[in-house]
Amino acid sequence: MNHGENMESNIDYHIQDEAERLLKEIELMTKNVENSKLYAELCFDLEQNETIQQHLFRHLGSHSCIQLVIYSLGSMEYSFHSQFQLAIVLLLKRDFSNLIGNIEVYDPAMSPADIIVFKELGFEVLTIDENCKRQVQKPTMFYMPYPNYNLIGNLLGANWSSSCINQIFLLTNSFRSTLNVIRQCDFSGETVQRLERILGFTTEIDIQTSYDMMYISLFSVFAWHFFDVDPNVDMETSLPVTEITEYKRDVKLGRSWLDMQRCLEENLLEYMQSDMTSEEFAQILGEHRGPRHLRCNSVPPPPGWIKLNIYGIGTKGDQPGRYSGAFQDETGMCLGRYSGTIHVDDNVIAGLEALRQGLIRCTEGKPNAKKLIVESDNFILVQFVNRRPEPKEITMCRLKEIFGLMKRITCAIYHVYEEANEAARLGSDER
Repeated sequence: MNHGENMESNIDYHIQDEAERLLKEIELMTKNVENSKLYAELCFDLEQNETIQQHLFRHLGSHSCIQLVIYSLGSMEYSFHSQFQLAIVLLLKRDFSNLIGNIEVYDPAMSPADIIVFKELGFEVLTIDENCKRQVQKPTMFYMPYPNYNLIGNLLGANWSSSCINQIFLLTNSFRSTLNVIRQCDFSGETVQRLERILGFTTEIDIQTSYDMMYISLFSVFAWHFFDVDPNVDMETSLPVTEITEYKRDVKLGRSWLDMQRCLEENLLEYMQSDMTSEEFAQILGEHRGPRHLRCNSVPPPPGWIKLNIYGIGTKGDQPGRYSGAFQDETGMCLGRYSGTIHVDDNVIAGLEALRQGLIRCTEGKPNAKKLIVESDNFILVQFVNRRPEPKEITMCRLKEIFGLMKRITCAIYHVYEEANEAARLGSDER
């Protein structure tokens, strides 16, 4: 094997390894979403909402199930939000298998690891960017979590006939809200015209959210959209669209996964040099994942920051639960370690105790950290601290104290893999 073949083999290995880790994360995310109020509301609507039931019955007709096409999902490797949005699909496919059939997916931001994961999950990965111009031939549901406004226009335009548009329905951003936004932005063109003309033939049913749902930011303007146009109506004549544009995605959206990693690392360093608060870091790090370089390697913090690696594991058999933490300065020097036992079964709660102990030490000046990076290899813990999933009440009680401590210093927490968290894991093993 020559040098080039060896490098290619190593790259393939790392991509496969990343995909396996990603599958585990998606499994954890799906379990969390399964128990959320938001998913419960979605299921309730599909099972009990008479209007939705009537439309689904009409769509199915003589068909055994409905085709599902996913556009604008983003990259699961680089976005926690994309993982959440995928979890919704996996649960709907599981719980409504009599409704959802084959699933196709495409997004220009997909990484090689994303593609492997989709195939492992049984999805068909599209190899051509349709720019959301799929003209349907059978009942089809389109799931579009983060669509550009023009992509909605493309989809409507491709199906601008009663025979096509009556066969599709969408779970995406509210058409009414979208139209209000693009009007305020002085946005004009085909998308506005198509939305204005189709609204009168659209049944839009909002996804019910409330302010106590931690997923509200992801679904606050989401809605089901069903169309009902008289089969005798010639939409080109009766609902004419005069400004036809050829919309294609920005080329930058198709950048390689290597470029994506470099961009993420540059952005993260830029954030670290700003005066952002813990809450602002949580908004960003709760959505965007760090680059693979930082997830896999232990890297000293940038100037002005101290790094804290934390680890926790719950009680198992005769072994008590343990937690530990290790501080490091910008030169890579260890500033101190701590560890202890805790009588809980939950790894997340054990890890939260490690974080709580570390934050208390910082507020006491041991060490004197005004800006603290926290790294944890517990995927769900990172999500909880960045205020994303819906934790159980016992977990939320512990989080409230941690949130209070985080207001006293600037704190940014993100997820790393086990090999990048050895400082904390070794500290726990030493006890």
